[in-house]
Amino acid sequence: MKYTWILFDADNTLFDFTHSQKNALRYTFKEFGLEYHNDLFPIFTQLNNKIWQAFDENKITHDEIKTERFRFLFNELNIQNIDLDKFNIRFIDNLVEYSKLIDDTEQFLLSLAGKVKMAIITNGMKEVQRPRFNKCKIKNIFDGVFISGEMGLSKPNKEYFESVHKQTGDLDKSEYLVVGDNIIADVRGGKEYGFETCWYNPSLLENGQREFTDFEIQNINQLKKIIE
Repeated sequence: MKYTWILFDADNTLFDFTHSQKNALRYTFKEFGLEYHNDLFPIFTQLNNKIWQAFDENKITHDEIKTERFRFLFNELNIQNIDLDKFNIRFIDNLVEYSKLIDDTEQFLLSLAGKVKMAIITNGMKEVQRPRFNKCKIKNIFDGVFISGEMGLSKPNKEYFESVHKQTGDLDKSEYLVVGDNIIADVRGGKEYGFETCWYNPSLLENGQREFTDFEIQNINQLKKIIE
């Protein structure tokens, strides 16, 4: 193998987080007696992405994300008198319940087991990520799981990648490949630290950070040619 370590982002790289979010939002709305329709999800996604971008830029904390995204959502929908903390707790529970891997991911990762070390690097919340990984059928193939909510550090910050680097043996940086869908947090963050990077881009988005991108794939199976 070309690399000793493959560092995978989690959400929408290995896990179908869009699927999980759609189901979690739908069922949490129903649990709180709120009417849900499909037009709500794009509204939530847009607001949620802005909130997570603010987190990536160190403007807010994990704890603020939990309630602020729903505060903005309910203000947008003119919904009042919802306990944001309780709503968030049930939303997180449902995210875990409806977690699933992206198609072909399980088989591909199993094909790498024993040939290369693999770790998950994620900016997700510990309340979501740790239970999801614990229930994942292939959790035992990973040699490390690095969750920003547990570490107090987050991508794309140098300190996050430095911590991962030290905890994975502090090998030469050329022995690491970062794979993720977030062009800033994963690709630019990994490259600026000194790791090689692979952008997972199934939607064929335009790459505005090409100088930080060593490789680009649209399907997880395309990674095989890169790492062998």
